[in-house]
Amino acid sequence: MFADEVSSKSAVKDAEVRFRLAEDLHVGEIVVPKGTPAFGEVVHVQKAGLGGRGGELILAARHLDYRGQRIPLRSLKPLATPYAGKNRSDAALAASFIPYAGLMSMFITGGQIVIPAGTEALASVAADTPVSAVPETQ
Repeated sequence: MFADEVSSKSAVKDAEVRFRLAEDLHVGEIVVPKGTPAFGEVVHVQKAGLGGRGGELILAARHLDYRGQRIPLRSLKPLATPYAGKNRSDAALAASFIPYAGLMSMFITGGQIVIPAGTEALASVAADTPVSAVPETQ
């Protein structure tokens, strides 16, 4: 799940995105516990723009950090959130044909993408990774 809100309005390309494991991960006898931190990055971002263009946001999951060991991840699909901001270019185009309002059509902006903290997502483990069964230090 997303640890922080991510938005096409404020995200920066190559910035780190923080996640945490929403459920225990069972790998044979070893369990990577719920709450384990995971990290990804912003691959592409474009703010909503003039003329009704919607925002864009592409994120990638990179790794789980389990007791200092990196478990590589791939594929990231946020659940219950749009992949693109609302495109309002049709409204901008329609307004451009109305006398006097046409000048204002270029100021119609599309919607931003906002993924709230706590939003769950699906990611896959990228490769078989031996996981250390060393007990946690207290």
